[in-house]
Amino acid sequence: MGDQSHIIELIDQILEETADKPNLQEKIFDLRDALFQAQQSSQQYALKIKTLEETVSKLKSPAHRIGTVLGEGEGGLYRLVVGGTEYQATISPEILEQGSLQPGDQVALNEGFVAITRLPQPSQGPIARITTRLTDGQWLVTGQTANSETLALSHPEIEAESLKVGDEVILDPNQRVILARLPKRKSGVVVEDDLEQIDWSNVGGQKKVIEEVRKVIEYPILHKEILDTMEYQLPKGFLFYGPPGCGKTLIGRAILSDIIQQLKEKESNQEIEGRFIHVKGPEVLNMWLGESERKVREIFKKARDYKEKGQVPFIFIDEAESILGTRQAIRGNNISNTLVPMFCAEMDGIQSLRDAVVILATNRPDLIDPAILRPGRIDRKIKVGRPNREDCNAILKVYLKPNLPREHDDLDTMTQPFLNALFKKSSRQEVLVLTLRSGTLKKLYWKDFISGAIIEGIVKRVKEKAIERAIEGEELKIMSKDLTACLEAEFKDGNLLPSESNLEDWLQLLDLDPHQVVRVRRPNESDQAAAETLNRSII
Repeated sequence: MGDQSHIIELIDQILEETADKPNLQEKIFDLRDALFQAQQSSQQYALKIKTLEETVSKLKSPAHRIGTVLGEGEGGLYRLVVGGTEYQATISPEILEQGSLQPGDQVALNEGFVAITRLPQPSQGPIARITTRLTDGQWLVTGQTANSETLALSHPEIEAESLKVGDEVILDPNQRVILARLPKRKSGVVVEDDLEQIDWSNVGGQKKVIEEVRKVIEYPILHKEILDTMEYQLPKGFLFYGPPGCGKTLIGRAILSDIIQQLKEKESNQEIEGRFIHVKGPEVLNMWLGESERKVREIFKKARDYKEKGQVPFIFIDEAESILGTRQAIRGNNISNTLVPMFCAEMDGIQSLRDAVVILATNRPDLIDPAILRPGRIDRKIKVGRPNREDCNAILKVYLKPNLPREHDDLDTMTQPFLNALFKKSSRQEVLVLTLRSGTLKKLYWKDFISGAIIEGIVKRVKEKAIERAIEGEELKIMSKDLTACLEAEFKDGNLLPSESNLEDWLQLLDLDPHQVVRVRRPNESDQAAAETLNRSII
């Protein structure tokens, strides 16, 4: 189209020469506008053509391989690894002008395997864990797949002294050089490690259990000299077993709180702290290979770290049978085959209670692997049973505090009707009728199913009743009759009775041998109805 300024000059000359011809000038103006529009369109098309040419050029150019520098080779060449294969390659002089290449640097190679560009350091890559540091400066690392070990160099920019055995590191794509140390990630295990101070007064009843727990856990820690004189072998771990809701976790927290308080007084050190590492067993399980074992290692490592800081760690694992069960107890046998040995190995690494106290809690001790319960590991078993009448009264006193508005100031006067109704053996309190293999009948009542958690739920119902009456305009206070009414409502509406699917578990929790029970029915059901619902023959 020619130069734009030249075209404008020509049009201006024609306009001057035709100043006396207005009709012709009008056409010239139209021609000038048309030329401008055509020129703009031509520029747009030229830009599109240039873009298309660049795209076609890129599509025709070959892809560049990416290699990792391992070090200098022979004859001025560099050793590179590309796709797992090592080469001696030439380096473009432009790259070396920027500085020499170091092990771990990334370069792009053309079809002739000549390094033509230095690439930025990658921020992602395979993850491995350091196993050993060798004398020649190399590192033995373990990958995420089972039984895979690799010898790797460390990038010069990483301080070798900062790397430690057990650290997670990022490798180059060829897994030959450590590029960076992976920041410590949070554990996937839901772990509560703050000690909530709990006094023994918050643990209602269970006097015999508390006394036994204090003997086997508290004495070895507080009276070390006496036990050393007697050459007494300290236990390492304990098993709390019994029905759900009977205070196993609460007793664990209370014993640690008591130990910490006595250590502060004995050693005159108010800075001593306790750590209650509360682990929920099912949350340790993971379908990915090695993840469950890693979580177990992290739990014990956390305890060791606390011990190094001078703190007293308690590892409390709830529902222990879910991760430490026998092969029959765990569906994923491939998990239990490796998880139980890993736990045993960590337990064997504990010297005594002074390193860490390990407490397992379970409703079904018969489902835990015998390797866990052998002497030298979890060698003390403490049963936390259902509360008796005296224990229930003590639990009520924990929840019905003196500051609460009550019908009677004397708490015993408030609770006696409740306890009479709970422990009465009448048709009203009858829950199940068992036919034993011997032919005798055994009746189960409310008292056979009571627990501290159920009592807490009953007291909550009682408080709700008092609040409802206060909202309606009555005096705000807890009535004695509310306790009895809510007790009956809890057993009626609280789904506390066993269903057919978990009947055997309930019998175990009631200290009954399922093999000795041939029929189970509710007292108000006929034999025919019971046969269709809860009747069950156990062979």
